[in-house]
Amino acid sequence: MQGDATDLAAAIRHGSLSAAEAMQASLASAVLQEPLGAIAYLDAAMGFASAEARDSERRSAPDRFAARPFAGVPTLAKDLGGPFAGLPVTAGSGLFERNGGEADSDLAARFRDAGFCLFGLTTSPEFGLSLASEPAIGPI
Repeated sequence: MQGDATDLAAAIRHGSLSAAEAMQASLASAVLQEPLGAIAYLDAAMGFASAEARDSERRSAPDRFAARPFAGVPTLAKDLGGPFAGLPVTAGSGLFERNGGEADSDLAARFRDAGFCLFGLTTSPEFGLSLASEPAIGPI
């Protein structure tokens, strides 16, 4: 699938692609990016659970599904700010434990309400204080 998030959302909305298929492709791409160190944390189970929920919603509650502009679109959050329930935001610092938070921030809730399927975190510089994304703790 070529295009941006709106193209991907349209394909999922129209049924030419399922959210689970989009997640599978995103995870496969993420694994290929591992040597670059751009991804700090991946949670395939979280991603598939979210994608399956969107696919189920498309079948059982199409009006609710249609109200989500990015329903089923896989995405990663930055390892800064948050929190994102279930994702271990560390701000690129070894000072924080890699424990998934229990609650969503307003931003995270808005991502989920828009239909995005979160499945991990991208690398960030320690505390976001540098222009380079090379945290002391590195990607896992």
